[in-house]
Amino acid sequence: MEKVLNEKESLELITRMIENTRKGIEKNAARPMLIFGYVSVLVALVVWIVIRQTHEPLYNFLWMSIPVLGWIIYGIMERGTTRTKGASQSHMGKIITRIWILLAVAMFLCAAAAFIDYGFPATFVITLLVGVGVSTTGIMVLYKPFIVCGLIGILLSFTFLWVGGINAILLIATAFAIIMVVPAHILQYAANKQLRSNV
Repeated sequence: MEKVLNEKESLELITRMIENTRKGIEKNAARPMLIFGYVSVLVALVVWIVIRQTHEPLYNFLWMSIPVLGWIIYGIMERGTTRTKGASQSHMGKIITRIWILLAVAMFLCAAAAFIDYGFPATFVITLLVGVGVSTTGIMVLYKPFIVCGLIGILLSFTFLWVGGINAILLIATAFAIIMVVPAHILQYAANKQLRSNV
């Protein structure tokens, strides 16, 4: 027979679940966010430089290298680490992973739509989705840097409705630095500090 939890035990269980998920994110999320954040910023700068020099819009296909480069670099950096071995993922951690998979599919569809219809506001939608993803992750695990940087990203995404052309590419680099790189460095610092205090 299942034990029925009282209100206090339920709150303690929820609090413990949030804390465990936050610790898991502190341990595991900084590296992929740094990798994909820096790759996004770097690709944006390369696209900006190349299109500015050549005036050739076909170089926009370089945007498709972000997931490819990101996963290759992530795979190389994760090779041989035992970071996740034996670690079970919490229910909340699984929900966060599924949210990001859904957002990644939506971002891919937006990128594809932008190649089909040049007027599609892909930069707006993709930046908005990333900001929502980071903020949602922060809200679920009560991690303020994610919430704040994600909200800044959401607000920045609306500037793409007015800023277009080559200037938008620099704005993309700035947005991804704020949305992903900054909170990932804060997260990494917190994780390293926690690691040092446990030694």
